[in-house]
Amino acid sequence: MAGRRPTSHQVVAEIMRHRIALGDFPPGSRLPTERELAEVLGVGRNTVRGALRQLIEEGLVSTTLGRSGGTRVRDAADAGHTPRSEILANFRATIRDSIEYRQAIEPFAARLAAERAPHDARQRLLRLLDEPAADLSGYHRLDSEFHLAVAAASGNPVLEQAVERARADMFVGGNALWLQAGWSLGHAGSPAPEPRLRDEHLPIALAILGGDGPAAESRMREHLNDSLRQFRFLIDQLEKLDTSR
Repeated sequence: MAGRRPTSHQVVAEIMRHRIALGDFPPGSRLPTERELAEVLGVGRNTVRGALRQLIEEGLVSTTLGRSGGTRVRDAADAGHTPRSEILANFRATIRDSIEYRQAIEPFAARLAAERAPHDARQRLLRLLDEPAADLSGYHRLDSEFHLAVAAASGNPVLEQAVERARADMFVGGNALWLQAGWSLGHAGSPAPEPRLRDEHLPIALAILGGDGPAAESRMREHLNDSLRQFRFLIDQLEKLDTSR
């Protein structure tokens, strides 16, 4: 028997989770007002209010009153009530599956982008490499923008949606770990966020720009393998911190 369809406020809550996970609303940022969200999403304010209540209960956002108040994305260290040790264990158990799924779709998206993306889509990848990423939040935002731009350049909207969902599902927990750890712990010996971001993505962008499908596919696969190593290294470092306390 088919499951029950989600209510309208559950659908809106899921949309907001995706936006938060993909870095569109970084920790500490204020969300649009209920009226603005209702207008953009084409739903009633009661629906938006129900979605925000759900996100508050999950610990993803908090609401304060007053002229400077509003609904803000909570800092990773304060969001939710799940102990970090539990987050680490869950993420270690699922990170390989998440990367394997991304390996199945993102390298192929990069190949299609190299083979059939229009000129403007190829140029956008290069422009993203020049965007400033002064801190970890900026790094995550631009990292998502680059991968989603590659998926969009593939010209396959179904594939694009799959890439967006895979990244959102993975980074709900993953970005929280990075933001708790800070850059230096997770990237020991690595350059600062901005050059690191460029070094990771430039080979992919150049292969797509040059129309080399096999190379674009290979560079994306190598990049995802490196991402798996980064996450495992981060988990190891955080577990060492926890056991030393």
